Amino acid sequence: MHEALAVSEFEAASEVTHIRERVIVAPCTGRFRPLPAEVFTTEGEWVEAGQAVAEVAVAGNTVSVASPFRGWMMGMLALPGQPVHQGQALFWVSSS
Repeated sequence: MHEALAVSEFEAASEVTHIRERVIVAPCTGRFRPLPAEVFTTEGEWVEAGQAVAEVAVAGNTVSVASPFRGWMMGMLALPGQPVHQGQALFWVSSS
């Protein structure tokens, strides 16, 4: 009986985790191009949801990479000119 009580107490006190870090991912496969420094500086800059931060070049076209989150840009996770795959993490954002 004591074990049943311990399990039910454990279940009632479930852990809640708030993860503030988010990643911006490549919308398609292609070659990664961050926006120029005059337009967007990566580390330490505040970004808004929908703000363009890079492009992915594919078959002579470019696809814009926009942040789905607002927060502080913590860093770039891909190198300029690097081939990337759809869904690959490109930037790290700390949401507020």
